[in-house]
Amino acid sequence: MNHNSPDMAQTIKAIESIAPDGYGRMSIPCETDEELQEQIEIALQFESRKDFLLNQRGVDNLLKFVERMASECMREARFEDCLQAARSLELLLSQPDTDKHPLMVAMALIHDAYMRLPDPRPGFDAIQLPLFCAEWDRFDQEKYSKAVHFRIREEPDGPRYICYW
Repeated sequence: MNHNSPDMAQTIKAIESIAPDGYGRMSIPCETDEELQEQIEIALQFESRKDFLLNQRGVDNLLKFVERMASECMREARFEDCLQAARSLELLLSQPDTDKHPLMVAMALIHDAYMRLPDPRPGFDAIQLPLFCAEWDRFDQEKYSKAVHFRIREEPDGPRYICYW
């Protein structure tokens, strides 16, 4: 899909500003998750992502979204939640000069939640998510387990990943 620059600018602004303070600790799911998911889906439709540049708040919002969707996947055992997290990570992987450690943490969360899904597990679409799938194929859980730290906390509404970005 071809979008013009004002559409891209509006989508970037929405991703950067949509999540309120404390979004990472809000109940899962929430209305903000749906709004952010919609903006991520719009962003993934842009032909060129090289001009889709987020500020730090936008990057942080996408990382929190990954954490929340991985938690939802772990709770509900739904591939769709892992897929939403993967879509967010696809956008993050397209950002230049992004710190690699948070991206490794995000990949580890998605991998952990995905591996908890019952067999047979659906696969990710390499055409839709080329950067994510390339990283997914190279991901080595044992190698990253020493460098990546997260834990699972039991909350009243179910388990939740707690990340150390």
